[in-house]
Amino acid sequence: MVKKIACSVYITFFSLFLTTLGQDAVFSQYYASSLYLNPALAAAEPTVSLSMNSRVQWKSIISPYTTNQASLIVRIYRSSDKSINLGGLGVSVFQNKAGEIGLTNTGANFTASYIIPFNEKNHLLAGVQVGVMQKTIDFSKGQWGSQFDVTNGFDSNISSGEYNFVSSKMYLDINFGAVYYNNPRRDIRELGKSFYVGYSAYHFNRPNESVIANQKSNLPVLNKFILGGEYSLSSSINISPNLLVALQNASSQINVGLYGTYSFGDADGNSLLPSKLYAGAWYRLKDSFIGSIGFGGKFYSIGISYDMNSSTLRKNATSKGAGAYEISLKITSPKIEKVHKVYQTPRI
Repeated sequence: MVKKIACSVYITFFSLFLTTLGQDAVFSQYYASSLYLNPALAAAEPTVSLSMNSRVQWKSIISPYTTNQASLIVRIYRSSDKSINLGGLGVSVFQNKAGEIGLTNTGANFTASYIIPFNEKNHLLAGVQVGVMQKTIDFSKGQWGSQFDVTNGFDSNISSGEYNFVSSKMYLDINFGAVYYNNPRRDIRELGKSFYVGYSAYHFNRPNESVIANQKSNLPVLNKFILGGEYSLSSSINISPNLLVALQNASSQINVGLYGTYSFGDADGNSLLPSKLYAGAWYRLKDSFIGSIGFGGKFYSIGISYDMNSSTLRKNATSKGAGAYEISLKITSPKIEKVHKVYQTPRI
C-alpha cells in the first residue's frame, strides 16, 4: 500500500512539474512541425502544406505524456503578380496531456510570415504568431496526502485541504521569430550547399497561466535558436546537420544531430510511390538519443522516431526506462511553376 501511495503521489506531482516546464509542443521531429520551431518558417513552405505530429512519452506509466499537433501553411503571393512570393500564413493546433489528473494544455495559433530578399542568395524571414491557450485539470482524479487514512488508505470523501484550484485557465500567447537563409533556392539534386540561422521567442507577453485562484504564475519567455544547413554529397544524397537550443529560465534543451536524404526514382513525377528515404540521429544533451527513419514522395513524407532515455529517469521504477515514440506526416500541394526562383524559399 505504501509503495502504491508513493507511486501515485510521484506521478501526480511529476506531471505538475512537467507541465510547469513543458507548456509547449516539443517534438523530436521538430523539422516536421516548423510553426512550433519558429513562426518565420511559415514563409519557407513551397505552396500549401499540412503537417501532423503525434508523440507518446513514458508509455509504461499509468498515464503517459502525450503531445499532438496539426499545422496548415499557405504561401501568399503578390496579388498583381503570382510569380512573386511574399511569405506565408499558418494555423496550428496542439494538445499535450500528462498524469492521472488529466493536466492538459490545448492551444490554437495563427501565424503570419514575410520574406525580405536581400539578393538572390540571401533572404530574411520574419514572422509573428498569436495564440489562445487553455490549461485544464480534473482535480477529482487526484489523490492528495491529506486524503489517506492510516487504517483505510485513500478516502475520496476526505477533503484534500489544498489550495483553491481552478479547473480551467485560458490566456493569450504572443510569439515571434526570424530566420536568415543563404542560398535557399538551389535544387536539392544539384551539388551545392545552403544554410540557415534563426531565433524565436515564445510567450513574449509572459501570460499568467496559474491554476491557483488569485495567484499569478507568469510563463517565462522561451528562447529558441536554430542553426543548420543542407549539403549535397552527390546528385541523390543530401545531408542536413542541425542544432536546436531552447532556453527558458534555468531550464535548457540542446539537440544536435543530422538527417540524410536519399533520392531515387522519378522525383519530378506525379506518382504516389516513394522516391526518397530519410534517416537521422540526434542527441538531446543529458536526456536522450534519438533515431529517426522515414520515406516520402514528391507531395508527402512520413517519419517515425524513438527517444532512448539516457538521463537518470532511465533507472526510475516508474518510467521503467521507457522513452518516447513519435510519428509525423507532411503533405504538400504541387508547386506553382511560375514562381520566380529569387523568391523561392528552402526546406528545413
